[in-house]
Amino acid sequence: MRELRAALWGVSAFALGYLLPGTLRLPTVAYDPVARTVRFTSQVGGVAMRYYGDLLWAAAAVWIFRRPSRPVAVLAGATLSLVALDVAFYLSRLLASV
Repeated sequence: MRELRAALWGVSAFALGYLLPGTLRLPTVAYDPVARTVRFTSQVGGVAMRYYGDLLWAAAAVWIFRRPSRPVAVLAGATLSLVALDVAFYLSRLLASV
């Protein structure tokens, strides 16, 4: 049961770490593999990846939102809700450019 809770917290944290910098334009760490540079920016363009910055935001979310254990059903519901928000945000950005 502990492993399931940890996995749900991890997925929730990453979903939150992906959603917040994208929607609120928060500064994040971005790596540009072509230029081989790491930048701290709120605008990520070209082939730059903000995956590492999203992981840092996720770690911060876990650190901030540490709480006593919650029922698995509540954690699963929160995780699925955050993932659904991420999918909607990703698709809105993807389809906006079409």
